[in-house]
Amino acid sequence: MNRKNKPKVLIIGASGLIGSNLYRYLYKKKFQVIGTFYKNEKMKKNFFKFNILKDKFEKVFNLNLISHVVIASGGEKKLDNIEKNYKFEKEIGYERIKRIIDECSLKKIKLIYISSDAVFDGRKGNYSENSKRKPINKYGKIKYLTEEYIKKKINNYIIIRVSKVLSIKKKEKNILNDLIDSFMKENYKYASDEYFTPIFVNDLCNSIYNLIYKNLNGIFHLKSLGKISRYELAKKLVSYLKLKTKINKNLNKKLNLEAKRGLKLNLNTEKYDKIFKIKEKNLDFILTTNK
Repeated sequence: MNRKNKPKVLIIGASGLIGSNLYRYLYKKKFQVIGTFYKNEKMKKNFFKFNILKDKFEKVFNLNLISHVVIASGGEKKLDNIEKNYKFEKEIGYERIKRIIDECSLKKIKLIYISSDAVFDGRKGNYSENSKRKPINKYGKIKYLTEEYIKKKINNYIIIRVSKVLSIKKKEKNILNDLIDSFMKENYKYASDEYFTPIFVNDLCNSIYNLIYKNLNGIFHLKSLGKISRYELAKKLVSYLKLKTKINKNLNKKLNLEAKRGLKLNLNTEKYDKIFKIKEKNLDFILTTNK
């Protein structure tokens, strides 16, 4: 099948970690892919600059025959910054995203929204797609509100909930590179009681491709690794890199963070895993096979 007969996918936020990797992945799969960017002026072919706060949405949706829209970006990602600038971040991450959702509904375009484990309060862990959502920080609240609006406005949608997204590329901003940077700081401490289920960015891209290819709908939880803490992740990374850095652990409540963190945000991914026969990986495998 040639590219013209494949889905035409518009990625909102195609210069970010998820969006840029997804663009490359789908393009290699012969999809027709278009992307938006805001600050990265190097993006040229099949990309166009789009300021979600200023530009009219017709600039995005005048493109013909779009079959899928992926919302891969919606403002700030750092929880503490969102807590301080909630009104502004809500405008970008919810109010403006609503207008994109409305356009998808009007034009019968399938919507794929990247949500977060932050919609849960992190009290019990092992959250399934149907678990009760109760966000405890402003980032989680924005994701919760957007999920609700999608379900209200569109029948043909995919909501993907993930935790930390991993990449081993040195120039890509993500938790692994943040950890490596932190190893240079003296007496840096890592939360040993805050658990999550990270996903490698290539696994996320492959999962989105699978969901599009199978034409599935609904909510899906995704992960690459099992339940792990930031402290454990730091220790494994130091061991893999053969560093002599001492990893100091601490409790989350003693780190004086602006935004509350759920302590048990590990996601149950059985729904997706059973459909696609996915087996859980380990960090050594991911680092070794994705150099």
